[in-house]
Amino acid sequence: MLSILGGETRRGATRREALRVGGLGFTGLMLSDWLRLRAAAAEPRQAAQRASGFGKARSCILVFNYGGPSHLDTFDLKPDAPREIRGEFRPIATGVPGMAITEHLPRLARMAASYAIVRSVSHIDNDHAVGTYLALTGYPHPRSRPLGVEPPASPQDLPSLGSIVSKLRPAGRSMFSYVTLGDLRHLGNHDSMGQNAGCLGRAYDPFTIPFQRPITGVLDVPSVTAVLTGGDGGQLANRHRLLDQVAQAGPALELTAGMRNLDGFTQQAFELLGSPASRNAFNLDDEPQHLKDAYGPTPFGRNCLLARRLAEAGVPLVTLYSAGNRDWDTHGNNFNLLKDTLLPPMDRGLATLLEDLRQRGLLDEPLGVWMGDMGRTPRINGDAGRDHWSFCYSIVMAGAGIRGGQVIGSSDRHAAYPSTSPVHPADIAATIYHFLGIDPRAHFTDQEGRPLVASTGSPLLNLFG
Repeated sequence: MLSILGGETRRGATRREALRVGGLGFTGLMLSDWLRLRAAAAEPRQAAQRASGFGKARSCILVFNYGGPSHLDTFDLKPDAPREIRGEFRPIATGVPGMAITEHLPRLARMAASYAIVRSVSHIDNDHAVGTYLALTGYPHPRSRPLGVEPPASPQDLPSLGSIVSKLRPAGRSMFSYVTLGDLRHLGNHDSMGQNAGCLGRAYDPFTIPFQRPITGVLDVPSVTAVLTGGDGGQLANRHRLLDQVAQAGPALELTAGMRNLDGFTQQAFELLGSPASRNAFNLDDEPQHLKDAYGPTPFGRNCLLARRLAEAGVPLVTLYSAGNRDWDTHGNNFNLLKDTLLPPMDRGLATLLEDLRQRGLLDEPLGVWMGDMGRTPRINGDAGRDHWSFCYSIVMAGAGIRGGQVIGSSDRHAAYPSTSPVHPADIAATIYHFLGIDPRAHFTDQEGRPLVASTGSPLLNLFG
């Protein structure tokens, strides 16, 4: 029997072939099934590669909002719905006729011609941990149905989007391939499901800069200091020679997953220290003070600036976790939390990022994606909050030749379910890969030799041009 990564299937023979879930989060398929899967995937894959936009993005900045931002209070307001649905916020006109967003994103409203809104994203994993896993890998967690105790992250998890990008489109030896800025956390509890390399091995894990560390000057990167604790120049040289000796002895050693992981982390640290491009990418002192002020003093604002520098330096995928002091899980006090805490730094940071890229003539080089793990319930609860709702929500995409000022898909009159053009997280994953020049049906193996496929989704090609 041959195993291949499977997932939630929704359209076409490609996905119908991948329903029988086996152990370790993989779908077991017989060889004949595998051959049919590849044949079914060939035609849409070739059509997608011929379409405009393939490989258009030099990098991707993914802003991930853990906890589920309320779509009804940000990008899909329903002003004609009853008050218990529409809530307290009013829509305001944007720079694009006919497109309206919340009054609490005024800067982004003025820049609507630079981004597209997708208002019909939907899935059934109505839980943060497994919803995040789905959003960040493009595949449902094998324990996501029925929902129960949230499973912990596991080395057998499927790899994150960034880890697959790191595997299939590495940046090269002078720059990291996958960097995360901030912490993926839920009200102080660190939930790492979906953000790491899982079964690909820790060498493909992200290089992470936590929120708590001040983002000024040259960052003191924890994974470097962990490897080189207390090391001066002589000790550094000795450690590098030791690595060379271990590498030379490789044929005589059993190269376990643990050894590969250790070598990957250590090599990553040396590459950072040895590459001026890598070191300079983290140095915000190179930026003029007026620009730093424009992004704002918040961790999110400064990380938006850092994300721009990393993308400009050639990091293929940068994920920015936008929680800061809290996540977007607004079961209570939804409207005050949004207007006072969550939306202002987002509006300032993202609008400045778009304008910064535009002034540099770089707006089409990176792909920008703003998304969460779910939305919020249409009906407001008794605590002036909105609860979990994965069945319809919005995301925003920009750059890479995406035609700004457009809305893809729509929701029903209460923003409860998609009414046109439903989109699944697998399609978002496939879109990111497509714009980065990665075939969404690309095949590769994990560190145990099991074959995987990057995505079962279909790229949103109507975003382009």
